[in-house]
Amino acid sequence: MENLKNKICLVTGASSGIGKGIAEIMAKAGAQVIMVSRNKSRGRENFREIKNYATNNVEWIPTELCSIESINELALEFKSKFSKLDILFNCAGDKIMKKYYTVDGFDGLFFSNYLGHFLLTNLLFEPLKNAENSKVITISGRAHKSSLTKGKFKSAIDFTDLQGNSHFSYAKYAKQATLAKIIFAYELSRRWGKYNIASTTLCPGLCRTNQGEYFPWLLKVLLPLIYMLKDPQTPKEGAMHLINLSLKHNSEINGKYFEGDKKGLFEVKSSDESYDVSTGKKLWEESKKLITQRYNLNLIN
Repeated sequence: MENLKNKICLVTGASSGIGKGIAEIMAKAGAQVIMVSRNKSRGRENFREIKNYATNNVEWIPTELCSIESINELALEFKSKFSKLDILFNCAGDKIMKKYYTVDGFDGLFFSNYLGHFLLTNLLFEPLKNAENSKVITISGRAHKSSLTKGKFKSAIDFTDLQGNSHFSYAKYAKQATLAKIIFAYELSRRWGKYNIASTTLCPGLCRTNQGEYFPWLLKVLLPLIYMLKDPQTPKEGAMHLINLSLKHNSEINGKYFEGDKKGLFEVKSSDESYDVSTGKKLWEESKKLITQRYNLNLIN
């Protein structure tokens, strides 16, 4: 943990769960931590809590990660204060199980879980490039694979209806958003590896977080039973998987997928679809197009 001292890291989803766990552990290790979350009481309270024992090295930038303008303002504020970024932890996301739209007209599930982080990462390219052996660590998940609990079908990127605007199915598009994050992490590793920026992604495993707050009442009732049967990790245990990745050499993690549980963190294979290079390139270009059609931002590559 000594290697984290004075590292500059930005954590999205820092108001609770794994994101908060990362911010707390990194701050205690002496890193400079920028907490990012919505401007709500929970984010404010958790920032104050962490700042109590890490006074000089914790900041909070309230950001609406479902807004292009707010994400751009976050990037501009960060770059006005810091010339480099050692570690970007992409942790935010939601599990709202109904169709909704962002202020910019994007599908909320698609934007909050994937496209917002695609945008933020691109806007932080220069500070990432300026750091020595920087890292982008993105939470994804096992859910892109077929399973009994997550749906017995593999995920694929539906370029004909990328945001589920013609026919929305939470099961389909939640899996697609997870797959999109993995494909993005791999494509990022191919494009930015030459700048000594490593990109990796992981499923931290089941953790006892507040992600179930948006679930329908029946799932909320079942969640304690699932926790009882599965013995979930604490948010800090999940956070340690991401921090352990940040401590590894870039060559050990770049372009790789990991899965964690209470036994540890292990490199595994993601789905066959995730490794398709042509899909990675197409998703990158389609993502750029979606953003620039609505907002005049200069996205590299």
